[in-house]
Amino acid sequence: MTITQAILNGFRNAFTFSGRSRRPEYWFFFAFVFGGAGALGALDLLLSGVTGGFLLRAFQILVFVPFLAVGWRRLQDTGRPGWFLLVPSAIVVASTFVSGSVFQQMISRVLSGFGVAVDAGPGGLVGALSLVQILAGFVIVLWMSRPSQRGPNTYGPEPRVQ
Repeated sequence: MTITQAILNGFRNAFTFSGRSRRPEYWFFFAFVFGGAGALGALDLLLSGVTGGFLLRAFQILVFVPFLAVGWRRLQDTGRPGWFLLVPSAIVVASTFVSGSVFQQMISRVLSGFGVAVDAGPGGLVGALSLVQILAGFVIVLWMSRPSQRGPNTYGPEPRVQ
């Protein structure tokens, strides 16, 4: 599979969360998403002097569901449920609720810089959740790099056999 085929498959199957995707399809699409985000982020910076401008945001919206779908199918190709891909994101949401909010954390840090003590929530728990998030992300990357499960599995036939 070429990078062009992987990108086309990613968009063609953007809303398909059933079935399986092989490693090249996932990693080529991954390279397209991160390379495109880097290039458009740099272009935004050059054109408007703002990081994370319109071009980058539009690209992120455009590729969000296709990238999620190809990752979902890739996990299923290794024999794991696709929803495992959501675990690192769920940890971010949990950290936000535990800490109160990201905005509250930022305000408390600014105020503490002026010597004003503000309780920003249980920092130790947020730190622990951050560590768990990093570990969960590492596990997801490890699983994404594993070979396809041979033969048919719960999620469908092996893609290279089709």
